[in-house]
Amino acid sequence: MVELTPEETVLEVNSRLLRVPRKFLQILPLRPPMWSLVRRRPDDAPPAAAEDGKYAVCPSCCERSPLIDSAPTLRCRRCGAVYAVAWSDSPWRAFEVLPGRPVRGALARARAVALRALATAFGLRP
Repeated sequence: MVELTPEETVLEVNSRLLRVPRKFLQILPLRPPMWSLVRRRPDDAPPAAAEDGKYAVCPSCCERSPLIDSAPTLRCRRCGAVYAVAWSDSPWRAFEVLPGRPVRGALARARAVALRALATAFGLRP
């Protein structure tokens, strides 16, 4: 994420800047350690996408991968890491940065809370 305003977000995708309306994004204070599901644009070439236009993005190296049915995990072809597939984003909604101007320091606090929750979920000490 390069820039965040109440109306839109500027993302860097394949070394190009892309403006996306906020309503189409779920913005979190950290990158979840799970494969993100993305629906490709109709004008994109389909090699990495399934027939329904969805593909997964590796949380480590951002490699695109076709989805395999409802597999709980995927191994990345590029970096070899194995992560769970985020078939639902509901557990992350608690950490979502909502539209509007966040209060100063809100993003840092949300990140700290999310990191503690991850540590607890994986049985690690925060």
